[in-house]
Amino acid sequence: MKKKENKTPKEPFEALFTAVIRYFRWIVLAAVAIILLTGVYKVDSNEVAVVLRFGALTGSSEDTMIKRPGLHFALPNFIDEVVKIPVETVQELSVSTLYTGSKSVRGEVQKTGYVLTGDSNVVLLRAVVKYKISDPVTYALYVNNVKDELNGIVSGTLTGVLADMSVDDVLTTEKNSITSRTMNDAQRLIDGVRLGIQLTNVELTELTPPNEAIEAFNNATTASVKKQTLIQQANDYLAKVIPDAESESKTLVDNATALQAQKTAEATAMAEEFRGLLEQFSANPEVVKNGVFRMRLGKVLQQSGQSIVLPDEEGQRVILP
Repeated sequence: MKKKENKTPKEPFEALFTAVIRYFRWIVLAAVAIILLTGVYKVDSNEVAVVLRFGALTGSSEDTMIKRPGLHFALPNFIDEVVKIPVETVQELSVSTLYTGSKSVRGEVQKTGYVLTGDSNVVLLRAVVKYKISDPVTYALYVNNVKDELNGIVSGTLTGVLADMSVDDVLTTEKNSITSRTMNDAQRLIDGVRLGIQLTNVELTELTPPNEAIEAFNNATTASVKKQTLIQQANDYLAKVIPDAESESKTLVDNATALQAQKTAEATAMAEEFRGLLEQFSANPEVVKNGVFRMRLGKVLQQSGQSIVLPDEEGQRVILP
């Protein structure tokens, strides 16, 4: 009969180590799979992305640097940093450094904010700037706080633009000019400092005089509106009177031309008649003289409604007319 072998039970640590060795490859595969899955990222339709590997931009050209919408892969977060940039999103920034909300400029004007116009008047101004990211690489690498920089650029530009205008123009007729000039001037500065953004609009949300001067400004605005109304009325009257005067002038010229033609024709006929009579008078003066005399006298008597009897050279009676 065989003798049974005595087996000593393994210690718990040895058993755990054995299990780890047995499943090590599966653990490694699972860890690799988790790491790979953490590197998959999605770029939405309104975005692009850039990848920074140890802080340096990956890719050798613009097409490889910029990741378009879709699924992409990057190394784990401690190696690659994915920066998503909303290039299709219109972003807004409220510019309130020139007006904090208090309508009085007394006291600490630095806290109130204000703008001086070209004729040394004070106005309070708030605006909204809309922009899009136009250069994602520059935006991601070189811009730290775009809103602070943009706020400073637009505030300074607005200050310069209003410094070239009178307060009447600022508050009445030149608001569109203010926004267009601000956009153009601010964009030049933005391109110069390479913010990588493109302005799409500048809106003046509030433009008002301070309380201390609002009554005077309102009076000036009323006078300006009245002036424009009177100018428009004068232009309307001018537009009505000039065509009438031109029409009347044309009628007078036409009538004068017609009268000229009539008088010229009458004068020409009389001249022809006189030439014919002159030829007859040259040939027989007495006959023509008597004939003309009778004709003229006949006309006079016809107009007077009376008749006269005259003897002719042969002693016969002639009744005129």
